[in-house]
Amino acid sequence: MFRKVLLFIVAILLVTLGLTFTNRFSHLKNFATWGVHTIHDHKTHPVRLVESGDAPQAWPYDSAYNQKQIPQEFLTIIDSNDTHAFLVIQDGKLIYEKYWDGYDSAKISGSFSAAKSIISLLIGIAIDEGKIKSVEELAGNYVPHFKTNGLDKVRIKDLLTMSSGTNYFEGDKSYFSMNAYGYYGEDEEYMVSMMEKKEAPGVYWQYRSGDTQVLGLIVEKVFGQSISALVSERFMKPMGANADALWLLDGAGKHEKAFCCFNAVARDYAKFGQLVLNKGNWNGKQIVSEKYIAEATTPATSLKDRTENDQPVDYYGYQYWMVNHNGVHAIAQNGLFGQYVYIIPAKNAVVVRLGESKVTKPIHHHQPENFTYIDAALSVLK
Repeated sequence: MFRKVLLFIVAILLVTLGLTFTNRFSHLKNFATWGVHTIHDHKTHPVRLVESGDAPQAWPYDSAYNQKQIPQEFLTIIDSNDTHAFLVIQDGKLIYEKYWDGYDSAKISGSFSAAKSIISLLIGIAIDEGKIKSVEELAGNYVPHFKTNGLDKVRIKDLLTMSSGTNYFEGDKSYFSMNAYGYYGEDEEYMVSMMEKKEAPGVYWQYRSGDTQVLGLIVEKVFGQSISALVSERFMKPMGANADALWLLDGAGKHEKAFCCFNAVARDYAKFGQLVLNKGNWNGKQIVSEKYIAEATTPATSLKDRTENDQPVDYYGYQYWMVNHNGVHAIAQNGLFGQYVYIIPAKNAVVVRLGESKVTKPIHHHQPENFTYIDAALSVLK
């Protein structure tokens, strides 16, 4: 009897181990090792270095640097939301900068989905250089899986605008979701292979991190380089990044998690915002074409929002968000737990907020805290 029980236990263990170490279930092992996702995951996950280069360009200080204070009503909310960094830059100069909870200008922090906008910029460069014909090109020309499973009509534009029509469901928080595999799995290509057609592409907007991961695979394919190497070469070095960054990789270290997971200092996040504010130009060098920047930061109004009675999408472009608040228009990079880079063209300003705030019910797809951060920035802008 004892032997039968022992054999049964051994069999269960073998099955469990087998499931854990197969592609479909390998993420469970990594989850047990890495733990719940945080902005500090660069300390525990596989990473690739994103080199800053040897010519850092410091942000000049405005003559009014930190002289004007944010009203207490906003500071109270900012502080209570576990903000770690809040920077305001106007006319290319730092006008306000504050850190909390042991953070400073040298400490890196995770971006979560704010990184999606960087992937969009790389797609723009690929188009500018003729490596991709246009956003109308089919994703299947670069990712073989998108020639199958009903995905052969999905364009690069559909991926950029989160309208691929696939079965990737961002709201699935289970241990066996594509979300879970994308973040904890061994191979992002395997996660992409789980994507299938759910509805026609290019009709309905639905936020899908999987769409960005496909864009990441396209970027790798057309440039023949890793995303980290590209970001270093095309952005960090030309813009004079202040510090090396890190990009999280899948469990086997094969691919960057393109849908998230860039880790940098606050002042360097601001440079990505300034690049967009400058219409793709950095000190006379056109890094991304003005045409692509304009397209990327224009709402995809041809799409319908199923959650708002099929109204046109007025809040999302090519992996960039648009926030309209009290007459102020802002373009935004947006990441989980409140990682934000705001571009406010009317004020010639860039705002960075990094931290660990809780996810709450959105208003028109925006976390309500967005409005506080924009108001806070406006209070110190000229």
